[in-house]
Amino acid sequence: MENQENSRIAEPARDAVAKMKLGWNLGNTFDCHGSWFEQIRMETAWGNPITSRELIKMLAGSGFGAIRIPVTWYPHMDESGLIDPDWMKRIRRVVRMSIAEGMYCIIDVHHDAGDMRSYGGGWIRAERNNYMANRDRVAYMWEQIAEYFAEESDKLLFEGFGDILNDDSEWDMPSAEEIEVVNEWNQLFVDTVRATGGANATRNLIVNTYAGGSGEYVLEGFAIPKDTAEGHLIAGFHSYAPIGFTSRAATWARQTDVFDFLCEEEVERQFETIDRAFANRDIPILIGEFGAMERANTKERAKYVSFFLGLARARGIPCFYWDDGKKYAIISRTDAKALYPDILQAMKTAAGV
Repeated sequence: MENQENSRIAEPARDAVAKMKLGWNLGNTFDCHGSWFEQIRMETAWGNPITSRELIKMLAGSGFGAIRIPVTWYPHMDESGLIDPDWMKRIRRVVRMSIAEGMYCIIDVHHDAGDMRSYGGGWIRAERNNYMANRDRVAYMWEQIAEYFAEESDKLLFEGFGDILNDDSEWDMPSAEEIEVVNEWNQLFVDTVRATGGANATRNLIVNTYAGGSGEYVLEGFAIPKDTAEGHLIAGFHSYAPIGFTSRAATWARQTDVFDFLCEEEVERQFETIDRAFANRDIPILIGEFGAMERANTKERAKYVSFFLGLARARGIPCFYWDDGKKYAIISRTDAKALYPDILQAMKTAAGV
């Protein structure tokens, strides 16, 4: 057995990223959380149906090379930090359905590291005191996850956390110390997974920035963790530029339903920032979330995804569309069909799938 493990050739992260091309998020599903929900119904608690094989087959058949499955773990952990095995089993079923259809699959730690004002989440934060108080519990959580999924295909990737925030749940301009704490969380994640051995010794891992941010200040402070496996780390972050087009909640930004030249310039600046930040760093990149909410502007959203993905494709960066099953949805989960065929086709053409 030991010889088999030592002779195993794991796919380099750069090769995996190149093959993904276009990804999709199973949002508002396994990341649901809130103490008032019955645990057995957590997958559907935020209004989406049980994830079906038909949906997964449709995604793969539509050209998506990867699926990201955001997962919130704390509602399924007891006081000692032990994760409910039935929860793990259900997630594993969707992971295996995805890989069986030829897609790469990512599982993360999602609202555990999100806005702590939201339904009680955000127990993992970008704060020194929080890191010291919770590092053992987080390490135990990732140890369980890594060991449970240890025998899964190389097409399964682990992502350390999603939108990790500080004590004030601030999305922008973290302090230098808060960025450093995020770097330490990333290092703990990598060290913990690697220590479980087996396939996890070389499994491709995704390490994220503060709040999944892709601004210049955050990207400059991002540190690539040390790793015992060479070439098996991926830098991940999110981009919702232009924020005034993609989200109505961004009231501070210029709101527009039209993807005009000002929107194009904002997206171009975003990718120029990424270019500068990673020009001298030998690590592949993926954008784990992008997308635009519905504003009765299907044609404009098709222009947006085409422009965004075109710039990403030129840089070899796969992007994962954020689909929450509601305002950002482009796929109907009830009948596994495209809600907006024009947007889906624009995505496929731009991503080259």
